[in-house]
Amino acid sequence: MSVIGLNNSPAWQEDRSGWRRYTPKFDIPMPNHPIARRLDALLSGHNWNLNRFMRKLRKDGATLKRRKLADGSWKTKHIAPRRASIRLEREQTLDALVRAMIYRANYDPDAPYLFEVKASMEELAKMIGQLHQYEPGYDGNNGQYRHGRKACDPVHAAADDLEAAEMIVVVREFDQETKTNKAKRIFLRPNFFKGFGLTMDDTRSMLSMAKKWQERNGLIKTAKQKRQDELLRQTESDRIASLDRPSLRNLLARIRREFTGENKHTKSVMAAHQRLKEAEKRATKSTRSESESRLITLQAQLPPSVVIRAKWAIRDKHGLSAGPEFDALLLESLELLT
Repeated sequence: MSVIGLNNSPAWQEDRSGWRRYTPKFDIPMPNHPIARRLDALLSGHNWNLNRFMRKLRKDGATLKRRKLADGSWKTKHIAPRRASIRLEREQTLDALVRAMIYRANYDPDAPYLFEVKASMEELAKMIGQLHQYEPGYDGNNGQYRHGRKACDPVHAAADDLEAAEMIVVVREFDQETKTNKAKRIFLRPNFFKGFGLTMDDTRSMLSMAKKWQERNGLIKTAKQKRQDELLRQTESDRIASLDRPSLRNLLARIRREFTGENKHTKSVMAAHQRLKEAEKRATKSTRSESESRLITLQAQLPPSVVIRAKWAIRDKHGLSAGPEFDALLLESLELLT
């Protein structure tokens, strides 16, 4: 049996193929961004059968957590172990889907959470020609009218494989009021890049290149305004999955640290040290009298040799080297020199 849309296929491909409605295809030119073009070039020569994360998934299987139920348990989906070689249809879907994700990913290095795919699953399926819409009509014994629903099952199955292989994070949320699922949000994980042969040093280098690319093209201010507008839009929308769960935010923050190489403990210690220094500085300023402030200013303005001779004179004449009385005499001496 031959795959619809494929001509002159080798015999080994024909043996692996099966029936389907559409052949996945992504033919949109990649954006002029260094990370997108690098990933697109790597994907062009990538063999999914040799991807170590996909091979581990197909050998061991996995269980995906869908959503938390009212009783505290989780609705899950089990992916059973399968043969090592991937069917041609799934390979083509993975190729097209990942290329669409690369096309729609956010490569802003200053984003709060890195590499979010700015498209719903339905939009991704439409981009690769895998979105099917059924005809509306009557269904069932009672003649119930059914609107033409949209389906993209091959894309959902391929995305489940990527999620189970820990190459992407898929955020789901169920709206209790409308009893519908909100639009999913997708984030690329470090394994996504490692699966293409990149190290975290390579990824950090690409993020640095992206930062320089923004500066060179004058896009820093534009990217900041875009982030603010998008945050406002997401806050006002009730159709997008939110990032309210602390465990989810911690996961995305940990992924960001893995991408950037930042250390959570080091950052917290440095932040605490900086806060302590600022607090001590404010406390010193608030308890310092006007005469003390004036004395510090004069000592900074006058030559050090003049200040030292004035201190020696007070020590020899009054026998003082420190204290409030010494400071008052020193201030009086320095005032005469200005």
